[in-house]
Amino acid sequence: MNFGVWNIRGLGNPVKQAEIRNFVRSNKLCCVGIVETKISAAAFAPVSSVVLPGWSWANNYSHSHKGRIWVGWNPREVDFLINALSAQAIHGRLIWLASGKALFLSVIYAKHCFTSRQPLWEDLIQSSGILSSVPWVIAGDFNAIRDPSDRIGGSNAWIPAFDEFRDCLVQAGLDDLRFTGYRFTWATSSGPNRKQRKIDRVLVNGCWNSEFSFSEALFLAPGISDHTPMVIKVMPIPRASKPFKFFNFWMSHPDFDRMVSEVWDSPFHGSPMYILCAKLRLLKCKLK
Repeated sequence: MNFGVWNIRGLGNPVKQAEIRNFVRSNKLCCVGIVETKISAAAFAPVSSVVLPGWSWANNYSHSHKGRIWVGWNPREVDFLINALSAQAIHGRLIWLASGKALFLSVIYAKHCFTSRQPLWEDLIQSSGILSSVPWVIAGDFNAIRDPSDRIGGSNAWIPAFDEFRDCLVQAGLDDLRFTGYRFTWATSSGPNRKQRKIDRVLVNGCWNSEFSFSEALFLAPGISDHTPMVIKVMPIPRASKPFKFFNFWMSHPDFDRMVSEVWDSPFHGSPMYILCAKLRLLKCKLK
């Protein structure tokens, strides 16, 4: 079960529309959040139908005329039930149709001005209390760094606005989902003045870690955007193998002695303990 989020920096270009389709197809996504679309409300329907034909869509035009956030999902695989909208977030319940499994997903595109981001931090803190017993994942562009190590290049000044983001995560009980791929998620053009920042994140609450402890985020190469696309892989907890049981009635089978002799006479190389374990594994397979 995979879904993704990407700041594509404008979706009017057919090349970027093709990149979204490729992002969804190559990562087998059932749901995708697209931020900074730069598409007008009037163009939403025709553009979204071209980007991913047959998909269902939600947006936050009711709170932002710039089309800051879109959420699309494949209705043959999942359903997305909107819980709340704002200028900086779309919150909803993502449900897998085949299994009925559900989680709470928030797609974020925080504003650039630090004072304008404060309502988002308050929203996340308030939501954390309501969703404490629900697996919750928050993914998107937060336009803020959490720690000094989240940046390379440019000014080293640390401003109170950065503390506000970090304090929000502490109060809301949110932390980064385990991830692989790119450490920094946004960069300016290459050169001596190049700046890199980790401003795109995948955050989860404690209930998520209990329910989906084997999940992870993948930060891919930015490609056509200056932001890295994010893939969230929701992997179920592996089923533990059942312990082997020896049944006494097997010994009454006429071929039992012959089978044991054949296995014990089989050639194995290694330490005595390795040879013993190898023969026992082979015998177990034959008895099953």
